[in-house]
Amino acid sequence: MSFRTVYKNIHAAEDPSWSALGTAGAALNEALAPRGLTRTERFATLFLVGTDLVAWVIATVLVLLLVANDAPEDYHLVTGPLLVTLALYVINGYNRRTDFLSLEYFSEHLVAITISAACAMLVTYVLSTFNLSVKPSRAAIPFQLAVFALISLAARRFLGGRIAAKHASGCLLVLGEGKKAERFCKNCVELVINRNIELISPSSETAQLKSFGTHSARKGRGTVQPDLPDLYQSSGCVAVALACDVSKLHPAILHRLIRLHCSGVRVQTVEAFQEQHWQRVSAYAVGPDWLFDNEFVLSHGSIYSQLKRLGDILFSLCALVLLSPLFLLIACIVRLDSPGPAIFRQERVGRDGRVFSMCKFRTMCENEGDIYTQKTDARITRSGRWLRIFRLDEFPQLWNVLVGDMSLIGPRAEWVKCAEIYEQEIPHYHIRHLVHPGITGWAQVKYRYGENTEDALTKFEYDLYYIRHYSFEMDFRIAIKTIYTIIGGRGR
Repeated sequence: MSFRTVYKNIHAAEDPSWSALGTAGAALNEALAPRGLTRTERFATLFLVGTDLVAWVIATVLVLLLVANDAPEDYHLVTGPLLVTLALYVINGYNRRTDFLSLEYFSEHLVAITISAACAMLVTYVLSTFNLSVKPSRAAIPFQLAVFALISLAARRFLGGRIAAKHASGCLLVLGEGKKAERFCKNCVELVINRNIELISPSSETAQLKSFGTHSARKGRGTVQPDLPDLYQSSGCVAVALACDVSKLHPAILHRLIRLHCSGVRVQTVEAFQEQHWQRVSAYAVGPDWLFDNEFVLSHGSIYSQLKRLGDILFSLCALVLLSPLFLLIACIVRLDSPGPAIFRQERVGRDGRVFSMCKFRTMCENEGDIYTQKTDARITRSGRWLRIFRLDEFPQLWNVLVGDMSLIGPRAEWVKCAEIYEQEIPHYHIRHLVHPGITGWAQVKYRYGENTEDALTKFEYDLYYIRHYSFEMDFRIAIKTIYTIIGGRGR
């Protein structure tokens, strides 16, 4: 029986029964999983793809006109578009949910195009060595990609502005109660969602309303009838997030949720919302059977895992040789700035819970203190503060990568003392030890430096997302964001 058939049968009844709503609840649970794009999202994706195609045509025509006497063969002009399109897809450049107005996306967009341009030029000159009659222009590909970058960024900022304007006066309606719902709403506020957040308790036919955000029109608490379609229209809600067990909802509320869902309003569980919009897996969604989910793709014996290990060895070996003069200079600065060794070693937890000694440039005075490093921590040295900002203190970990203790990309290698605390306070924390820890990772580039157990829980959710989506595409996105973090000096 289809979901819409269940809805029609319930809608035809004057007083929906528990049995019918139980069947509908099961159908709703299945329907709430993210399974494709809405009509608006498909239109946005088509708009971006169409704009990029126009941008490529304009850029290529300008290249042929301005560099006509020295233009490369046609297939050389195709290399750049293919690589850039792939790179933009990986960084979610065609995803409507991406914040195209943010400085972070602007930087990632430019970095992706720059890397693609370098690869395209490398491919072009390698191919030209096998065909001496072809003399590719040095300016053709950079000029083509520069024109495309301007048009593609303008299109995405235009789309981002329209989306922001549409959602500016709307709100996110959260149905739930307790710690799970409260934490979700507070996370929405912390992540600066450009809309009001209204929390409704669904424990009975009357719902308790609580508003979050600084510009909400509904302050404090009050009792309202849970007529969700009416509330949706009156408050301008753009989505409904469910922070509760759908099967235990009151029949009247469940009936109205079904009406909303079938009318085209996006209704999602908070777990699906977090995974789609924030790229993290809710800790509340993780259970003993989580690893056996059909979408779980992690495999230590996969071809990609072996290729990743080979890449770790080659990159770390080359980096250690090429950057050795820089390492020596940093070591001298650290020794002159404060007493103590230049290299700091600490016991960290690696893959499968194995403890290893991790290397870093020392950035703090050697004395006991809080296990967390605060933003204005007095223990941080003068040179250490700058090393942390640009993440230069992490470079000695390339040795750990070379010997196999770590990978270039993966969850943060936690200090043994912290890991023991988190194992007791965060359920299923051991899951993050299924992969090698990394110098950089999804949690490191998406969230601030952790200062307490609550921060550790949030970073654990980002680690779960990385483990669930373990792939080359995921690692490439992290690499792009890491470059943005280093160039922007966003470390700590």
